Amino acid sequence: MTRDPHSPASAHPDPPSTPEPGPDGKPALLSQRTALILFIAVVIGVSAGVLTFFAEKSYPKAALAGLLTTGGCMVGLHSLID
Repeated sequence: MTRDPHSPASAHPDPPSTPEPGPDGKPALLSQRTALILFIAVVIGVSAGVLTFFAEKSYPKAALAGLLTTGGCMVGLHSLID
């Protein structure tokens, strides 16, 4: 059944797709979207941590900056990448 192009869109978006099965028939652990978001967030978080360490010469500050940046990037990328 198709939707009339002049009717308003549904308020409920389609549910997220489940990961496709791998070569051995088992479902993948993460979807490609989730893996991409995690990868980008971790790269940005590590970069922020390294730059913070070079600026402050403090491991705790660098670790905290990296973790907070990673978390913030995950939230931002989740809403940005659709």
